Amino acid sequence: MKKEIKASVRDIVDFVFSEGDILPIMLQKNKLRDGTIIHQEIQRESSGEKEVFVKHKCEVENYLFNIQGRIDILDKYKNYHVTEIKSTNCLENLTENTHLAHFAQAKFYGFMLYANYNLDESQDVDISVIYINRFTYRKKEFKHTFTFKDLERFFYDILKRYLNFQKIIDDFQCVKLSSIAELTFPYNNYRKGQKELIKCVSNVIENRKQLFISAPTGIGKSLGTIYPAVKSLHSKNSKIFYLTAKSMIKDVARDAVNLMREKSGLKIKSLVVTAKDKICLNDCVKCNPKDCPYAKGFFIRINGAVFDIYQNEDDFHFDTLISYSEKHQVCPFEFQLMLSLYSDIIICDYNYVFDIRVYLRRFFDFDTSEFILLIDEAHNMYDRVCNMYTVKIELKQFNEIINLVNEKEIIKQAKIISNKLNQYHNILIDKNKKTMKFLDLDVVIIDGVNSLLSKLEKYFIEENANDRDINEELLSIYFVLNNFIKISDFYSEDFMIWVTSNYDYQITCLNPRDLIKNRTENVLSSCYFSATLHPIDYYLSLLGGDEYSEQLKLDSPFKQDNLQLYINPHISTLYRNRDNTKYQIAYQIESLIKNGGKYIIYFPSYKYLELVYNTFLQINDIDTLIIKQDRKMTESDRVNYLKEFDESDKNIVGFAVLGGVFAEGIDLKGKKLNGVCIIGVGLPMFDDFRNELKIYFEKTYRSGYEYAYMYPGFNKILQAVGRVIRGENDLGIALLIDTRYKYYEYLKLFPKHWSHYQIIDM
Repeated sequence: MKKEIKASVRDIVDFVFSEGDILPIMLQKNKLRDGTIIHQEIQRESSGEKEVFVKHKCEVENYLFNIQGRIDILDKYKNYHVTEIKSTNCLENLTENTHLAHFAQAKFYGFMLYANYNLDESQDVDISVIYINRFTYRKKEFKHTFTFKDLERFFYDILKRYLNFQKIIDDFQCVKLSSIAELTFPYNNYRKGQKELIKCVSNVIENRKQLFISAPTGIGKSLGTIYPAVKSLHSKNSKIFYLTAKSMIKDVARDAVNLMREKSGLKIKSLVVTAKDKICLNDCVKCNPKDCPYAKGFFIRINGAVFDIYQNEDDFHFDTLISYSEKHQVCPFEFQLMLSLYSDIIICDYNYVFDIRVYLRRFFDFDTSEFILLIDEAHNMYDRVCNMYTVKIELKQFNEIINLVNEKEIIKQAKIISNKLNQYHNILIDKNKKTMKFLDLDVVIIDGVNSLLSKLEKYFIEENANDRDINEELLSIYFVLNNFIKISDFYSEDFMIWVTSNYDYQITCLNPRDLIKNRTENVLSSCYFSATLHPIDYYLSLLGGDEYSEQLKLDSPFKQDNLQLYINPHISTLYRNRDNTKYQIAYQIESLIKNGGKYIIYFPSYKYLELVYNTFLQINDIDTLIIKQDRKMTESDRVNYLKEFDESDKNIVGFAVLGGVFAEGIDLKGKKLNGVCIIGVGLPMFDDFRNELKIYFEKTYRSGYEYAYMYPGFNKILQAVGRVIRGENDLGIALLIDTRYKYYEYLKLFPKHWSHYQIIDM
């Protein structure tokens, strides 16, 4: 059976004649826009046909090629003259061999004409590549006449070179699919709830549906979702994207894949994507050929690097990527993005799928019908995606542009926007307000920023052409403005404009449901899961679910009595009562720790933490190490904080902030943590913005307070309590303190495995 390859002419020749440097995004964007304008100008001047679609089917070494493309200009009345148009910064020293891919592309089109127009093979074809200077519009043309035999020989030679790597890929894909057909679960037994999870994931993938899973810690969610997803891969175009916000969870997912390799014989290519600043080999993160040797000539060396790693490794992760990047002198960040094209499982942050600044366009701008999305820690998705689509511009940015750029047109445009921001500031002063919301975009600001971006991009091109450095702060401002315009295109009733007295103007995402759905509605299947996806209907409504979405709620696999859960509903933690109840809380903490062990006490704010911490120091007489989370903790400070929670017999009390780095994502098993105490109900701060969010959710879901305050707050409680029992042999205690826990609206939020809670009598 012949294997089919669908590809564009550009894909094939760019792969075979890979060349060039990694360019900064603003140069790429300007190059693309100027190239479009130049194409249109040259096409307008020509009498030939424009954007002529051609296609061709052929067989090469048991492969059926389906190739297509568009000719810039085709003049049928001048010996069938094919013209390819390219823009450039400089015409000097440019020869027809400077960019081999350009002539190759035109020659491909020339050969394809014979079949598309039934040309006699005795007829020759004229081929031209015209280069246009994007600043002066001067032209330089290279033209040759080719026979059918010339073009045929070239065409098939390039396809054979293209096939060299395609064969390697296809050979591995056969091995992969064979191993998947024989794949068995890597353990003899399933954890409690894991078999049900696997069956449910398999069913939703088979039926092309969405699944929302609330599965407490200990079920084995990573393996329980990856295993059935892998079993569902049936072609080389199928891919699994495992999404999470935490490096630790990426490691867990990678371990699950490696487990299936080691114990079940799975043959598969997997990639763990690392952020640019963490994987960069350069002294500083400057992605341009002038400052980075790994960016210079990247595309010349990248094919060799990809061939090498693909033939020798299956697990593409940080260490292997660094090793092969150094060997081939390529940028490791761009290297891993290139490898994503040849990976079956891609483990990465949410933003590579949902963030318009960095999403993987090579996948999500095209057919996604064979992609499976596994979205871990999905309770974080609402905040993460809202933040991706929230951006603000500030007066100080435009003042900086005026100070940094000595260009009249740029300064003039920056002042127009500055004046508009000053007008908003004056409105706030007149109304004696610190914040205001608006429901419509300001056209003056949007048009002004668009115009300013265009002028800045041309300025960057000219600076680059003159070999002058571009100010880093100016670049940073450019990227913010660029993102501002991108996000403005998504503006809808689920957004608002938020203006503050700090001279800023913010496009604010209130609900990402449609943004998420736009990305997920055409994939094969998407599964959202978390230990705290509760209440599940709340998350379903905010993460793009609908009436056709499946739900799965699993019980905790651990014995209920392993966790002693106590509630003290007699102490008020309301802001106005905190000074009066600080001693009650301090004594309650002392009572909790009196038998020794290791505990974390969680507070809704740093200020509240400090208040009770200082009080506790006064009254505590138990031999205990007392540590606390600080606002300005470094990464090293955080590591040292957690190191104190070891397997020793020492007593320790750690004060921490609810919803912070020590409240979720930490895994303190066994004797490392004996219990937690949570002060309050986790409500977000009451402020003008949160009140507007409440109004929006009341209008949208008739649940304003619940969606804006109660549910996101209670998720923090669930996460904090979840730190205690991490394994089937763990025993521990959790104490919740707040008068609101005596009310039904909070008690009804308790998950099933909390039904044994006990009320503390005072």
